[in-house]
Amino acid sequence: MKTRILRISATILLTVAAVISLMLLSMAAIEPKAHIYPDYPVADLDPVLRKDSFTEEDYNLLYLQTGLGKPAVDEIRELYGDWRERLLRFQHNFFRKIDYVCEKNSPISREEAIVDEQGNYAHGTELAPVHEGYIFVTKSSHTYGWRNGHSALVVDAQNGKTLESVVLGQNSSIQDIGKWTVYPNFMLLRPKRAAYEEMQEIALTALELLNDIPYSLTIGIFSPKSADRDKIKGTHCSHLIWQAYSYFGYDLDSDGGMIVTPKDIANSPELEIVQVYGVDPRSIWP
Repeated sequence: MKTRILRISATILLTVAAVISLMLLSMAAIEPKAHIYPDYPVADLDPVLRKDSFTEEDYNLLYLQTGLGKPAVDEIRELYGDWRERLLRFQHNFFRKIDYVCEKNSPISREEAIVDEQGNYAHGTELAPVHEGYIFVTKSSHTYGWRNGHSALVVDAQNGKTLESVVLGQNSSIQDIGKWTVYPNFMLLRPKRAAYEEMQEIALTALELLNDIPYSLTIGIFSPKSADRDKIKGTHCSHLIWQAYSYFGYDLDSDGGMIVTPKDIANSPELEIVQVYGVDPRSIWP
């Protein structure tokens, strides 16, 4: 009897050890993918930047070299007299090497952050101009070997504030936008069909209905994916964005499943790219 118990205990211990080893190995395997460098060379942008207007081919080159989509390029040109120098800084940051660390942010998940030579948090790039209703997505959050990602909704562009459902056990809250350039990768997106006025209204609705809401991973599984405005009981990062936009007739869930993930938001055909960093601009989240 004692021998049988020992065998069972040994089997359990070996199984647990094997599972833990697999989880640790899967986590190590995805670390190099926290920041993807361009697999093509730096191009001379001077011939394009000398032009008075850009062709679609020019916009595509600028996107591949800077990570800036057409909306960002046009707005930077409109806002700044030194727009050429600014675009070249974006290009430099898009190609330059970085260091990052992986840190625990909950009992089951981790996220990466860029650090400088002294190990302090550092910004990888500048941000394109942002507006209320813009959406941030990153692949830098992961649960062991699964890059579940994270997302946020810009609710106060002037003061640099987002609304986010950050982590299990915490209610959704206002966050500082500056943290997004500390991630080794991010995507900044905007709806293709919405005017700025509508995006502002969506952001205000999110602040009114989706701030200080408990974090829930099971939205869409054990409770309805969409809730009436006065019946929101829980949310998570990508659901918060999906729910806010759904009240205005937009479905940002690219695969239409029971749950909506940051990857689903990133791949939504309803959205266009404002800026990407640390991802392959040709396929931002395959």
